[in-house]
Amino acid sequence: MLMQKLRKYIKYVLLIALISFAALIFFNWGADIQGQRRDNTTDIAVINGEEISYRQYMSYKQEKLQSIRGITDEEIWNLMIEEFIWQHLIIKERLGVTDEELWAIIRSNPPREVMEADFMKNEQGEFDYEKYLELLRSPQSRSWLYEYEMSLRRQVPREKLRSLLTTFGWVAPFEDSLYVARQTTFFDFRILSIPIFAVRGRVLVSEADARAYYEEHREEYKNPEQKILKYVFFVREASPDDSLEARERLEDFTNRIEDGEDFLVVAQEVSDDTAIVHEFEPGNPVAFKPYLMNVYTTLKDGEMSDIIQASHGYEIIKRVHKGLVYKVRADIRVSSTTKADINDRMEAFMQAAGEIGFDSAAMDLDIAVRQTYPMTTDNVTFPVRDREGLAEYLKRAKKDKVEGPFSSIGGYYLFTLDSVIPSSIPVFEAIQPRIEAELERDMLAEFVEKKLTTLYDQLVSTMPVQEVLAHDSMVVYQDQDNVQLTWVQNALGSEVAGRVARMEPGEISAPLVTEWAGYIVMCNGKRTIPIDSSMVFALQMKRQSRIEQIMRDVFTPDEMKDNRDIFFE
Repeated sequence: MLMQKLRKYIKYVLLIALISFAALIFFNWGADIQGQRRDNTTDIAVINGEEISYRQYMSYKQEKLQSIRGITDEEIWNLMIEEFIWQHLIIKERLGVTDEELWAIIRSNPPREVMEADFMKNEQGEFDYEKYLELLRSPQSRSWLYEYEMSLRRQVPREKLRSLLTTFGWVAPFEDSLYVARQTTFFDFRILSIPIFAVRGRVLVSEADARAYYEEHREEYKNPEQKILKYVFFVREASPDDSLEARERLEDFTNRIEDGEDFLVVAQEVSDDTAIVHEFEPGNPVAFKPYLMNVYTTLKDGEMSDIIQASHGYEIIKRVHKGLVYKVRADIRVSSTTKADINDRMEAFMQAAGEIGFDSAAMDLDIAVRQTYPMTTDNVTFPVRDREGLAEYLKRAKKDKVEGPFSSIGGYYLFTLDSVIPSSIPVFEAIQPRIEAELERDMLAEFVEKKLTTLYDQLVSTMPVQEVLAHDSMVVYQDQDNVQLTWVQNALGSEVAGRVARMEPGEISAPLVTEWAGYIVMCNGKRTIPIDSSMVFALQMKRQSRIEQIMRDVFTPDEMKDNRDIFFE
């Protein structure tokens, strides 16, 4: 029995020792493959000017790995940032909880596990509040009561802050009135419009005009300096030893079940997938994954399968009865040892690249060399995690100097400069069609505005609309009755809607030229209806949307320095 327990737990002891040793190496020496951390930093992140050390991150990471089964490194990182911002805001707003508040909460809000305990119920099976008060006074309760207090001291300030942020979602009365007006105000109006495309051919763009336009806007056509990098990619994938480790975990699981332990209880302890219980309609062929369904059909009720090879892991299922299955899973993870091997390979490559060149080193190590598209420092969209870091490197990139690693999905990039495309202003002939198109657009807009100004003068002088239309075939006439501003905005654009919103019956708007057309609006009528419950719901949805946007803005750092690549995380 003792040997079985040792065998059961020794691997976790060794794992903890290995992680601790790796953390010591990373913290003291860093993970830069040249033997020192870039920038000699000990901070894995800087959020809004506040540093988070690598040691703090590793402590937080280990806590989350132990408390949340199956959590990924990226999820841990995002949780850490969110937690940091919560704590920073709580301190900034000086939010806390007094002993009196704490005691009131404890007396009136028993923990769920206490409320559901059988010994806290009366003869009718209901929660007995008097028993709870006796429990609070009992000296034996100090342990769980202390844990409950510490939990509340963390949670209550956060709830106060959440309530504070929620109040910011209220819309100001002025905004309310604007939003209600869009729902309750109806307009009757006529519109005279001239689509921009309808007047093509009415203006002529000469080459001389195009050249003059080009000379006036030369700097707008300047192409910035661009750089092309070449790179190699090292895949981050699990090793055979990583796969063996995952399989051995399920072998240990099998041994525990064969020794009489309960499948569901042990699965909840060791499975990397929190979805353990699977219920489905037996007649539904797509209710379960095909490879698991094939195993399921071979099992009898109460039987457990052998270890099943799955995508990125191993699984075991137990058929409880028809339509009910328990499943345990062990994910194949890239271990610290495997990452160290990848690190060694990159170090060997960088050393060889310094001696014989980037391309020759890649050829010797049988690694493909590829090129990026031309990039500018203000528009780096290459798929690396630290794009700001890549943009900084792009500014100072030199040939034969290797930079990296830059982490990405599935692996790590090493870069070096391939070539530079100098900044330049293209000659007129190279972009003549573009220049002529832009000049024509400006000339057409000017033509439409002049045409509408003439029409406006005619309408203001009390010329009937039909007579105006009779003299100009390019004008489009629309008569709209009983429409809301929302319709105007969706159909004609925000600029026209804004013009309509300010009009009163009998008014004629000055010409308005947008990107696609020019407009004159004549307001014939304007009515307001009482507000109803559907509009109140719309206001509530707008406020909820604002709260969600506020929460996103608050928990998105203004400044964020991500140094995970430096520490090979």
